[in-house]
Amino acid sequence: MRDNAIVIPIGALRRIFTMLLLLIFLIVLVLIARTQFVRFGFTALFAPGAAQVIDSGGYQAVFLTNGSTYFGKLQPQGDAWFVLTDVFYLSVSEQSGTQLIKRGSEPQGPREPMIIPLDQILFIENLREDGDVVTAIKQFKSGQLPVATPPLATPTRTNTPAITPTAQPSPTR
Repeated sequence: MRDNAIVIPIGALRRIFTMLLLLIFLIVLVLIARTQFVRFGFTALFAPGAAQVIDSGGYQAVFLTNGSTYFGKLQPQGDAWFVLTDVFYLSVSEQSGTQLIKRGSEPQGPREPMIIPLDQILFIENLREDGDVVTAIKQFKSGQLPVATPPLATPTRTNTPAITPTAQPSPTR
């Protein structure tokens, strides 16, 4: 009866058992690490950061939570701040239309760079070199566009129509 038995050396069984335990340990370790990364937000470690996505050679449009939009060259500064240099914005008025304004000539006299907290940025766009804004910035820098001054701060008015009294019939006697 013993002639038909399959003989497996004990050393081979130990190696197979050790490899299975090691494989199970690695699977459990990966599952724990994965749940901890997701739980604590460490998935961002594997995603590209702003520094890798922002085109450092080009211009960006920075849309802020207060509704303002600025154009310039954006660089991240740590985890909580961005620095915008060569800053421009658009001014739209009925008298002069849309004008590109170089930031710095406002009454408060701001200097570059513009330091923007991360929580104030709604989103960022890399701008094409052939886009209207970048073309206007290049024309401005080469002297082809006149220096536009920022509009004066005017008191805000609501767009409510003026109330005019309507004619009332006079009481009859």
